[in-house]
Amino acid sequence: MDLYSPIKLALTKAKEMYEAREHEKAAAAYDKAASLMAIYAEQAIGRDAEMRRRKKAMEYREIAKKLRSGEIEAAGAKEDRDEAPAPAANGAAPEGKNAKAAGEVKAAVLSLIKTSSITWGDIGGLEPTKEEVKYALGITLAKQPVGVQLSAWTNILFYGPPGTGKTLLAAATSHAIRNTDDVPAVFFNVKVSSILSKYFGESSKIISELYGTARDTSPAVIFLDEFESVAGKRDDQDSGPERRILSTLLSELDGMEAKGRRDIYVLTIAATNRPWDLDPAVLSRFEKKILIPLPDTVARREILRIHLDKRGFQLQADLATLAAATEGYSGREIERLCKEVTTRMVAEMNRDIPGLIDKGLDEVRKYQLKVRPLTLADFQKAAAKISPQTTAADVKKYNEWREAQVE
Repeated sequence: MDLYSPIKLALTKAKEMYEAREHEKAAAAYDKAASLMAIYAEQAIGRDAEMRRRKKAMEYREIAKKLRSGEIEAAGAKEDRDEAPAPAANGAAPEGKNAKAAGEVKAAVLSLIKTSSITWGDIGGLEPTKEEVKYALGITLAKQPVGVQLSAWTNILFYGPPGTGKTLLAAATSHAIRNTDDVPAVFFNVKVSSILSKYFGESSKIISELYGTARDTSPAVIFLDEFESVAGKRDDQDSGPERRILSTLLSELDGMEAKGRRDIYVLTIAATNRPWDLDPAVLSRFEKKILIPLPDTVARREILRIHLDKRGFQLQADLATLAAATEGYSGREIERLCKEVTTRMVAEMNRDIPGLIDKGLDEVRKYQLKVRPLTLADFQKAAAKISPQTTAADVKKYNEWREAQVE
């Protein structure tokens, strides 16, 4: 997808709107350029190019923010060359080791920025959960009644067995709060354990920078996966860095920086497979705690349809029969099952592929892959290799924990 031309067009419009003193429209054009540049960054070849583009996206969002607040009177848009460095914040950058450390923290956060194209329709089942999340978003983002101030929903905890769609739900939530079809919301996809292991000495700084950047790019969704690795129950054996990390996280979850600001919306969605291991002080910060269960029969049928029918595979087996046969499977396990079935079928129908690879790329590109309808036997063979990992005892434990939260 060519994004250079749309970015250039958005910047040109920003300049035109500024010169016409239409500052709100100029800011919207900068927001669009920023979102397009964030997507452009994901397409970059090489980390250096990716970081340059992410910095440009941040620069455009900062200009939009200052135009709206009246902090700057002029923001002449310049044609983006991709290679142009982002200006240092507040003038000159810090020097020496401090500059290097600050740059590493910033780079770590910028690498977490994604834009989501996942929609609610891409998630099989979970209709009650989708509705609950939509209500939370709508109540927060809609115009408030005259004389009434409703509290914003800013922290949601997803918990449940592995592979039930927690990440997909967070990505769809991010997509749902985009400004327009052309300006997606920023999605920070954070696997907490990787930050702790890779940046342990800087983890608390990264968390602060993460939330600061999210506020600057509002509306934004911060998805904290494997949440128990940073928010587990505290004891006397915790080290100083671990305590600082948790203290910083609690402060950010409280959202003091954005209290009373209707123009800033940062939604934290944390996900865990072990909610009973979370610190009570952390749990108290979450207004909603939503169990993401194993898919029921209707959901399994929809997940199978997404991975088979919507991808063009023909079936000689009834979806209802397949849904019944996958009882106890998570959404991820059903996806793996479908991939195993289709991969085996394609290998069976195209036994000449290895020989074509030996003949070179041109021969492979001329070859037309053959497929056939999938049968119940295909799924039965694959099921012998892929079985559900969540036990009945696991399901009971999740339900008991949920019941304990409402007592």
